[in-house]
Amino acid sequence: MSNDFAEKDLAHIGNVLCYLEQSAVGARAPETGPMTRLDYWQARVRAILATPALPMHAQRQAKDLLARLDRLKDLRRCATSP
Repeated sequence: MSNDFAEKDLAHIGNVLCYLEQSAVGARAPETGPMTRLDYWQARVRAILATPALPMHAQRQAKDLLARLDRLKDLRRCATSP
């Protein structure tokens, strides 16, 4: 995976997370479907982090995305607990 592709993929994942975060905070019912599977997005970010010679700024961005994914998982857990 080239660094250029990795950075574009991180930007794409960031955009998806913005959408999912807005959905989680808004009054909408939780969405379902492949795009909403947080484990999938985490795996993609981890694959990017495993890229050899990934620039430091991309590593920071990937780690920030993982933290956002964790927060989103927590939000979903709170929303579905009785």
